[in-house]
Amino acid sequence: MSTFVKKHPAISLLLLAMIFGFAPALAVAAGLLPSGWIQLGALSSSLAAVVLVLIEGRKGGLRELLSRALIWRVDIRWWALALFFMIVPSVASLYLYHLLGGPVVDWSGLQPLYAVIPNMIFLTIAAGIGEEFGWRGFLLPRLQSRHNALVSGLIVGVAWATWHVPLFFIEGTSQYKQQLEGGLLPVILGYAVFVIVQSVQFTWLFNNTKGSVLLAAVFHGASNAWAGYLGMGNIPFGGILTLAGLSVLITAIIAALAGANDLSRTFKRNVLEIEDGQPDTAQPSKEGIAQPSGSR
Repeated sequence: MSTFVKKHPAISLLLLAMIFGFAPALAVAAGLLPSGWIQLGALSSSLAAVVLVLIEGRKGGLRELLSRALIWRVDIRWWALALFFMIVPSVASLYLYHLLGGPVVDWSGLQPLYAVIPNMIFLTIAAGIGEEFGWRGFLLPRLQSRHNALVSGLIVGVAWATWHVPLFFIEGTSQYKQQLEGGLLPVILGYAVFVIVQSVQFTWLFNNTKGSVLLAAVFHGASNAWAGYLGMGNIPFGGILTLAGLSVLITAIIAALAGANDLSRTFKRNVLEIEDGQPDTAQPSKEGIAQPSGSR
């Protein structure tokens, strides 16, 4: 079991996260739990990461993983990006969709700006912390020990998008509503494109913030909060496709400017090599945090 996890971290994390993620949904559907318990699925990826680190049996592995949430001393520009980045593609896609024949952008019903703050805090804890120890804290550094940053981000994105697929079959989710309008396969593919390229953006942030799960969680929570605040979950499917296409363009620009190898001009990609018989290339520091394998 330990050998399989070390050799196939993406498959291991995806399978376990899907089990943990959708067991509550099945229990709710069977009437065994109240409907609110379905939200426990948001913790699945991080919970799976903790279990897999314990299965690996690497000395200090759990401390290394959890300590990534303590990395907060990074350039203030990355904090600003984590908090506000999603506003740009969201707003731009709404206006672009209008130019392509979509509805007129109407901000008259927008809530006061401060209304986004409590939702951002909640989603950073629930969705961000609940998922990011898995996708970024556990999986990404292990993949980056074998592949460049761009490829690693894409692989994480495929796993992340696959994890979301069952949501399209659960009534009440935004994914379920979208597939009713746009058709199951087109909506799943469009959503997958967005998630995969956004995973590259997460990799860019992760590698430039010393492998911080905290910043990744904030980016995750803030992105979801701004999308909800701006009403991205209620726009027609064509608007979602516009957002996906614009995100592909933005991600391509990021990769071109930052470089596919590390997605950073300052740091080498953050790696953690734990395969049997091979040395770690990112040793935990005294604080238990895996550091990048070098900087430029």
